[in-house]
Amino acid sequence: MNTIFRSDTKTLCMGILNVTPDSFSDGGKFTDVDVAVSHALKMRDDGADIIDIGGESTKPGYLPISVDEEISRVIPVIKRLSQYEDLTLSIDTMKSEVAKEALLSGCKIVNDISGFAFDSKMASTISSYNASAIIMFNYFYTAKKNDVSNLDIIDIALMGLSSSIEMATQAGISADKISIDPGIGFGTTRQQELTLIRRLSELSFNNKYPILLACSRKRIVRELMGTQLDSNNIDLASISLGLAGVKNGASMLRVHDVKNTVAALKVFDAALGRKG
Repeated sequence: MNTIFRSDTKTLCMGILNVTPDSFSDGGKFTDVDVAVSHALKMRDDGADIIDIGGESTKPGYLPISVDEEISRVIPVIKRLSQYEDLTLSIDTMKSEVAKEALLSGCKIVNDISGFAFDSKMASTISSYNASAIIMFNYFYTAKKNDVSNLDIIDIALMGLSSSIEMATQAGISADKISIDPGIGFGTTRQQELTLIRRLSELSFNNKYPILLACSRKRIVRELMGTQLDSNNIDLASISLGLAGVKNGASMLRVHDVKNTVAALKVFDAALGRKG
C-alpha cells in the first residue's frame, strides 16, 4: 500500500534541512534562505522523497528557542519551497504554533520528536489541517511519566508510542497519516538503540504504521565506528546502520547524505526483490 510514508516499490528517503545555527552536524550551513532552498532542491534532485525542515536544534544540551524565533527561521524557507509542486515538505517541531504556520505555508507533515508530549495542542493542530504526523518514541518523556526501571526497551517504546497514538486517534488523525520513529538518540543507551534497530518491526503495531529510522550522523554511529571515525566516512557508516534498519522493518530513512543513501537503497531494495 502506497502512502506518504510507505512505497510498495522502494524504501523512501527523507532529506534533513536544518535551518539552525547550532545543530550537531550541520549547524549554521543553511541559515541563509537562498542557501537552504538550494540545498533542498539538490536533495530533491538526488532523490529525496520528503524534505524535513527544522528550526530548533535538539542535540544534547540544546538551548530552547521561542516560538517566534523558530517561525522566523523556517517559514521563509517553507514558503519558497512550497512553490515547487514536486516537493513534499515536513516541519520538524514540537510546538503547535510553529506547526500551524508551517502547514499554512505548505508543509504536509509534522515531525514531532516529543510524540505530542511537549505540546498538548499538537495532535489537534495536525488533525485540523488534515496533515500527516511522524510520532517519535521519546525515552525522556516516557520515563518522566511512567516507571520504566524494570522494563525492556521495546516495552518502554510501545508504552510511549501507544500513548502518542491514542492522542492522535482522539484528535482525529487517521492511521494512514501516521508514521513511527523509534527515537534513536533521545535518552536511550547505545545497547538499547541497537535493540530498537534490531527489533524495529515490533514497533509497527502489526505493520499498521510505517517506520521512519533517523540515525544519520548520530552518536550511535560515531561510537560504533570508534577509532575509524572521520568526517569522510560518517555518512557511509550511517547508511550501513540505516540499511540494517530497512532489513528490520523501516520504510523510510531520514538522512543528511541523500545522494549516496538513495544509491545504496536502490541496490538494497533490488536485492530484497522490490522493483522501482
